Amino acid sequence: MLLPIRKPCRHRAGPRTAAPLAALALSALLGACAGMPAPNSPSASPSLTETRPSGPSRWELVRWQQADGSNRPLPQADGGEPVVLEFNAGIDAEQGTVSGNTGCNRLRGSYGKTASGMRFDGLASTRMACPPPRMAIESALLQAFREPLTTVASQPSSGSGGRQIIWKTASGDLLHFAEREGVGRRADKLDDNLDDRQGKPPANALPPGEKRVHVDGQRVACADAPQQICHRVRYDGSDEWQLWRGPIEGLDFEQGVAYTLRVRESRAVGQGGGDTIRWEVLEVERRSPVR
Repeated sequence: MLLPIRKPCRHRAGPRTAAPLAALALSALLGACAGMPAPNSPSASPSLTETRPSGPSRWELVRWQQADGSNRPLPQADGGEPVVLEFNAGIDAEQGTVSGNTGCNRLRGSYGKTASGMRFDGLASTRMACPPPRMAIESALLQAFREPLTTVASQPSSGSGGRQIIWKTASGDLLHFAEREGVGRRADKLDDNLDDRQGKPPANALPPGEKRVHVDGQRVACADAPQQICHRVRYDGSDEWQLWRGPIEGLDFEQGVAYTLRVRESRAVGQGGGDTIRWEVLEVERRSPVR
């Protein structure tokens, strides 16, 4: 039986809310108000219906319903990285740090529970360039996270499906997240200094805040802005090239030369006013001509 989170019977009151939720196939989560506890009862408090011990938990965005009832396509539908949030102390914790993937860029920041749901603070993201549809998802997601989210429904685990939760954004969109087992299995690129299989740092681990990145000797047009030029970069141990927007501070780039860099990763204010991740070169570990 699914439990309500906050004023659950409001979803039964009017056809305006019921119609889009039916289109979203979330009636199992947001319907069935009959027989549920009143909003003032303890079991209707704004928390998940199945509290877990403290510790990391990973959640994937599986559906995004816009305020007009339409579904926004998600990046995993075209083979891209899913939108993933990893809560260091678990989603049940009052506060903690969050990291993840927007479907394009890595992000990190902090989170905290509110009287009605969840808030994210100080989010910063890397500067990878991706195809325009993924950049649009990322932009909309970061915009949604600037305001507190209201928990409108949750569901305890059933079989291997894990727990689920639906957050409502300030603009009226519904973000449906599902808990995933195996922290880091699909997001193993989020922390390059962690050996997910062992749970221990690899032998060449760098101090916190530092990364080892490889920079290709050729720059290319940015996928989201062809008039701009991006670096092609990849993390240590990864074979997948990604596009990096903006400068790599301290790199005297020479066309036709590939680099292995040790960089300090820190937060900076982007051109649009939001936080981004900046790279500052600490050491050029290797220079090699590209043939």
